[in-house]
Amino acid sequence: ARAWAIAELETGKILFSQNPSEVRDIASTTKIMTALLVLELAETRPDVLNEKITFSSRADKTRGSSSGIRAGEMISVANLLYGLLLPSGNDASIALAEHFGKNFAKGKNKKNASAVECFVAAMNDRAASLGMKNTHFENPHGLTSPGHQSSAEELVLLATAAMKIPRFRQYVSQRQFGCTVESVTGYRRNLAWTNTNQLLSFEGHFGIKTGTTSAAGACLVSASRRGNRDLLLVLLGSGSSRGRYVDARNLYRWAWNELEK
Repeated sequence: ARAWAIAELETGKILFSQNPSEVRDIASTTKIMTALLVLELAETRPDVLNEKITFSSRADKTRGSSSGIRAGEMISVANLLYGLLLPSGNDASIALAEHFGKNFAKGKNKKNASAVECFVAAMNDRAASLGMKNTHFENPHGLTSPGHQSSAEELVLLATAAMKIPRFRQYVSQRQFGCTVESVTGYRRNLAWTNTNQLLSFEGHFGIKTGTTSAAGACLVSASRRGNRDLLLVLLGSGSSRGRYVDARNLYRWAWNELEK
């Protein structure tokens, strides 16, 4: 991996790292912030999780990894968050941004900006409030875009904040999830999603998010527990999907050994 950081999950204190401040493309680890905005809103307004989202044509046509929901189909926010975080649905990120964007609109943006633009602006505002000084979002999914970037040390800040939300922990630790979507025309069909995070098949691992693009390489934000201690690992720029898991397991093994000396 080109850059990585291992931190205490509870505090976000970085214990070990390599190139932690190097600014890089971050692919779908972006969706940690997308989910954080929705779930923080849900902490003050729990009812939003029951709201139904009707998929737009724009969401349906979003390229890359997908939740498989089609234009005109309806799904609850609570279930769509699984579609965002398990199969890493780029389409789900656009649908959530379209649905919630105006909740975050400020000043002139309320009239002039689209819902997705308002949502992305809120992502950047939240990043700033977390102290992510070198992070910038251009979209809610992480597909490559000029200026869309962060660093290992700043993704530690984001992941630490997200993992303080119990419902976020529940989502990212889930290996599979199934639900039903319905259409405005009346039909219903079942969907089943598998988490892209292969570390979940190993004991002690319980999150968080993968990401892969040609610009970012293979990325992984993960959490691991040994005894009563939880570690967070942000890993950016591995050479392959398999390589990131090899990197992650080796780094965890090394870190636990170092901490037990």
